Amino acid sequence: MKSLEFEDDGRTYTCRAESSPATPGMVWWWISVTGESQRYAAFAVQPNDTERNLRPRIRAYYEQLLANRARPREVTTGWGRGRPPKAAESKGPDDSTDTNAGE
Repeated sequence: MKSLEFEDDGRTYTCRAESSPATPGMVWWWISVTGESQRYAAFAVQPNDTERNLRPRIRAYYEQLLANRARPREVTTGWGRGRPPKAAESKGPDDSTDTNAGE
């Protein structure tokens, strides 16, 4: 099977088994969905892929994609690790700065 197209919940899913320049030698299921401007390499083609077992995987992949988009963004900066801790200043009884020691 090289391609699959089906409708579900008002969306048309078009799936094609194609390679990717990023992973030569691997074939992926590329998914296009009506209303989307890009396609997605959802998962690698398996020898036992059939229309019956692909449909639920494709729907689950797209539903997870929508759920991820709906989450608030996590804003991180280059300062994410915080500032390094300051050197501890010794002021306890082990401090050998007492000038009257030994008298």
